[in-house]
Amino acid sequence: MTTSESMRRAFTEAIEKAGGQSDFARLISTSAKPVSQQLVSYWLKKGKVPAELVLRVERLTGASRYDLRPDVFCDPEDLNLNVA
Repeated sequence: MTTSESMRRAFTEAIEKAGGQSDFARLISTSAKPVSQQLVSYWLKKGKVPAELVLRVERLTGASRYDLRPDVFCDPEDLNLNVA
């Protein structure tokens, strides 16, 4: 599975956990950043959650930031921390 496929799958699972696109939009909306169902649909078509919303989505749905955006948030185990 490619990275883009895994991001889309994680995003789809987050949407399902919220109860669908409309419920997901309401869940992650704030007064400063309203989100519509149409915007969620657009993001899903692109295959990824905007990076600035990933932590909010993780907190509210339980979807892992590492799965939602591995291009932004790498799993700590993936880091090579062999420091001399």
